[in-house]
Amino acid sequence: MALEKKSKLSLVVPLDGKLNIIRIRNQLINSKYALIEIIAIGKSQFTFASPLCLPTSHQVTYGFEFTIFGQSFQVNGSIELESNNDNEYIYKAVIQSEDHVDSEMLYAINQLAVTQNTEYVKLSKSYTPEPSSAVNTVNLIC
Repeated sequence: MALEKKSKLSLVVPLDGKLNIIRIRNQLINSKYALIEIIAIGKSQFTFASPLCLPTSHQVTYGFEFTIFGQSFQVNGSIELESNNDNEYIYKAVIQSEDHVDSEMLYAINQLAVTQNTEYVKLSKSYTPEPSSAVNTVNLIC
């Protein structure tokens, strides 16, 4: 069984998150948080839904906060508008890389993939050793 490599995991249950504007051009900003729903996530980007029409300029830096399995992640990045339908905007967030966050987040995303995607569950179970077959061993010594 072959699984194609995906850059993002589509989530069965969206993750709740928050975003705020932390910088416009070179000026620091301290805006209030807005709630978002993360619908797909990867190591360097994620897709989220929001009822807000947000500025998508690369001169705007956002702070994002979300939790996976009790571990909180705070990352920075920019956003791009992907679509808007019925007062819901879909954005792609491009995360600025930080090595210590990247490895922890990738581990959490992989764990999330196992719980939300049956293909990953089957694959992970295929690497789990079966219980010892010693119970079914027949002693043929007479």
